[in-house]
Amino acid sequence: MTFTNIANIDQTVQQLQGLSVDDQLAVLWFVYTEMKDGITPSPTAGLELSQAVVNRIGIMSREEQLQAQRDIIAGADNEINREYRALYPRAKLGVWYLLAQGMEQETIVPMPPDYQLSSEAQEMLNAVKQLDFEQQTEFMSRAVTNMGG
Repeated sequence: MTFTNIANIDQTVQQLQGLSVDDQLAVLWFVYTEMKDGITPSPTAGLELSQAVVNRIGIMSREEQLQAQRDIIAGADNEINREYRALYPRAKLGVWYLLAQGMEQETIVPMPPDYQLSSEAQEMLNAVKQLDFEQQTEFMSRAVTNMGG
């Protein structure tokens, strides 16, 4: 990856952070749907830690599941976010991957089918779609590492 690509990724992450919490959740979902066929997470201790956080979210009501995700993005001072913040970057990426899988399987509150991205979020998502797979992976990694406060 060249310096220019890293700068573009950093700029795109900053754009993501400037969106509403719900738009950030939606963008993460849509990027996951773009990337999911190329992702093969390897079983590691990090994935086990990720799964533990997702399991805690999974037993919540739908409203609480959505709020937990919002709280992670917003950096709320609560137990689920403290657990998230304690994870190392790969495990944080695993949390969002597993949450997206859960959304697909509807064990985690799914994306509303009629959700409309703001124009800023749609523009940012289009920029991410222009990145190659490795750059999209780097974008996701940087974005979720910064979440949680």
